[in-house]
Amino acid sequence: MVMLMYVRLTQMREGEKGVVVDIQGGYGARQRLLSMGIAPGTKIFVLKSGNPGPYIIAIGNTRIALGRGVAEKIVVRREL
Repeated sequence: MVMLMYVRLTQMREGEKGVVVDIQGGYGARQRLLSMGIAPGTKIFVLKSGNPGPYIIAIGNTRIALGRGVAEKIVVRREL
């Protein structure tokens, strides 16, 4: 049985993988994330889970650091 789990990026742990399903922010936040390559359908890998400090995610060979406020806006389908 496969369970689909939709969580905010801030709820993911180091080493987890997922796919972005939504960005729940205003126009500016959405545009900023889209310009960094974070869009619905993007596969991400959590390198650092932000306690303390930024969330660091990998998208392919690219590493991106996000603050808690921005990471909270990203909804991810966790891959089990």
